[in-house]
Amino acid sequence: MKTNPLQVKLKNALRIDRAVWFVWQAGPGWAVISAVLIVFQGALPLLSLYLVKLIIDAVAALISSSSAVAETGSVSVLHVFHHLSRILSDNSLYRAAGLEEGFPLVIVYIALAGGAGLLTALSNFFSEYVKKAQALAVTDHMFSVLHEKSVSLDLAFYESPEYRDTLHRAQKEGPYRPTSIVNGLVLTGRSAASFAAVMGLLVMFQPILPLVVCASAVPGVFMRLKYSDRIYSWQKKRTEDERKAHYFNWMLTGEAHAGEFRLFGLGEHFIDRFSTIRESLRSEKLWFEKRRAAGDFIAQASAVISVFGCFVYIAFETVQGHITIGDMVMYFQAFQKGLASLNSLLSGVAALYEDNLFLSNFYEFLDVKSDIKDPDDPVCIHPAETFENSDKSSDFGGETGFKAEDLSFKYKNSNTNIINNVNFSIKPGEVVALVGENGSGKSTLVKLLCRLYDPVSGSIALNGVDIRNHSIKAYQKLISVVFQDYIRYYLTARENIWLGDIDAEENSPGIEKAAEKAGIKSQIEQFHSGFNTPLGRWFKHGEALSTGQWQMVALARAFFRDAALVILDEPASSLDVNTEFELFKKFKDLVKGKSALIISHRFSTVKMADRILLLHNGSILENGSHESLMAKNGRYAALYRKQAGQYVGTGLQA
Repeated sequence: MKTNPLQVKLKNALRIDRAVWFVWQAGPGWAVISAVLIVFQGALPLLSLYLVKLIIDAVAALISSSSAVAETGSVSVLHVFHHLSRILSDNSLYRAAGLEEGFPLVIVYIALAGGAGLLTALSNFFSEYVKKAQALAVTDHMFSVLHEKSVSLDLAFYESPEYRDTLHRAQKEGPYRPTSIVNGLVLTGRSAASFAAVMGLLVMFQPILPLVVCASAVPGVFMRLKYSDRIYSWQKKRTEDERKAHYFNWMLTGEAHAGEFRLFGLGEHFIDRFSTIRESLRSEKLWFEKRRAAGDFIAQASAVISVFGCFVYIAFETVQGHITIGDMVMYFQAFQKGLASLNSLLSGVAALYEDNLFLSNFYEFLDVKSDIKDPDDPVCIHPAETFENSDKSSDFGGETGFKAEDLSFKYKNSNTNIINNVNFSIKPGEVVALVGENGSGKSTLVKLLCRLYDPVSGSIALNGVDIRNHSIKAYQKLISVVFQDYIRYYLTARENIWLGDIDAEENSPGIEKAAEKAGIKSQIEQFHSGFNTPLGRWFKHGEALSTGQWQMVALARAFFRDAALVILDEPASSLDVNTEFELFKKFKDLVKGKSALIISHRFSTVKMADRILLLHNGSILENGSHESLMAKNGRYAALYRKQAGQYVGTGLQA
């Protein structure tokens, strides 16, 4: 059975359950108030129309009884308004016309109409306030949903261009489309209520008029649906270009590239690249907008023709005496309001279709499934505090500790393994160093150990239990890491260190102890507000730090977490030689009772480890202490001697 495309569009436009659920979650109270206002505002136009009819008919009746009207023998629209103005301004005429008994009723009708107008204005005021409040609540809620989903996704998500496109579309559409849907629902609901009321009135006068109203509104809806599809398809196709423009903008305005851009004179080059993409995107989008504007003109033209065509019929019925002048004004205004309400209703449906179409980008992002998941029945892990004062913790199961067996891994959309059948162990209280050339897989191995990735084959076990059988959060709580690309948090020094373990007290004395371990405490205490001083120059009263000082803060953050395993990925890359020497001279004391894995290119750091793993092309090539590997005279010994040769005659050690 062939599916009707228009039916599909209308079905998609009306299927707004997920969006409505987001709106409800953001503020149930606002949603209820908004619904009540919709019904109330929908009924008000009908009341206003009827009161206008009563006013005009009452005035016409009074005028028809006057001598002026008797002479002409007929009542025209001009007569009505002319005499109405004279009646309101000339008391003598008012008395001469004998209107003492009838005119107070006109005043009552006018007062009621004025009251209805004030009520409409008041309801519009409340409606706008509720709409704004609800929109803000929905936007904030959508940001929360976006953030929660983002931080729950696998790290691999950020390494796929396709996934990045999905994220970019979600970030662009997610926060404001539900707000647009809220406004669309309010508009559509109000328009539907008004349309139903007005159509009921028109049906009583002439059943064919509602059909004319509906027919005149169809072209506009058709054009809106047509171009919504086209713009959606275009935007999806051009997502990567939009991301690239966003990337160039970030490069041009952020501090990460500021120095190099100025030194190499790259500013104009990337401004041109950004402008070229934006000009292309702008011209293509304007092409769509021009055609949509032309379609809107055609739709509005058909509506205007319908309005005045029906006005001819209503005027004819009035002249024939079938309806009163008040009826004529009421029905004509009803036809106008009905058409406006229907246009608003159908435009609202088309807007809902468009919003749902674009919001599907957000749903696509929310529907992404993580490969790394908690087991249905996770194995319990004892708290890491039990390792603090013990070199050999029973919680590690004696000498078991961490153990990798036949571990292999490759990135998505890659045919080459980064890690190949790796086997190693880290015993309780042991310091292990991992060395190898760039690209040998060291950082990837760390991420596997942290369970930021899951291997494609093989396993990592803790105490003989595969780490995939533990809760992700509980397992990762056992590990403290300083990554090579550590983060600079532009917060206070205290917060920077506290973020290493946010379950601890924010004013924990352990924060200052961790800073002392990392060798940064005395420098922080010299800042104007000590540990409460903001770091960096992004915000007021911040203190600028050198790259080495930032790295020491990151080390303090790692030391603050009471973890069973401390992983340092290039921990001394930004430290001067003396600071590095002092830090690692006491490193074993700093990590006493814990295990440690150190990745470094500096053999002065590496050789103090209990064991050294040499990783080459994703495989463990050598495994042993510095002395045993030097005696073996293999690849490690060659690398060590090569680096040591650079320090000959300098008084420094490799």
